[in-house]
Amino acid sequence: MWLNLLRHWGRYRLLYRILFFSVLFLGMYLGMRPGPPPTLFKFSFVDSVYHAGGLFVCTLLSYLAFPRWRWWLRGVLMFSVGVAVEFVQSFHPTRSADIHDIYANSIGVGAGLLVVLAWQCYATRRV
Repeated sequence: MWLNLLRHWGRYRLLYRILFFSVLFLGMYLGMRPGPPPTLFKFSFVDSVYHAGGLFVCTLLSYLAFPRWRWWLRGVLMFSVGVAVEFVQSFHPTRSADIHDIYANSIGVGAGLLVVLAWQCYATRRV
């Protein structure tokens, strides 16, 4: 089923747009809430993993939702979202901005862009 959704993604663009904005706003909510986000795992850099994973998923969903965006525009916008969340966190009394989270955001966006590029290359070379 999932492969079929990805194969015919043009038909489901509205669904992908709703999913993209839902994931984006969920990530922003978790980044702005008073306490730290809930942790499923106990290790020191779990917050950075959340940042990288969230922006990786948002970058992939941005390709499915808005396929006509240029790759560099997609990267700049997703990176800007990550920096904006960190900037707003710096004003929150119980949260703090961290440069490591911005690095994790960059890694997530970069990995997402690599997957999108690989996906586009595969789609154009398909027999």
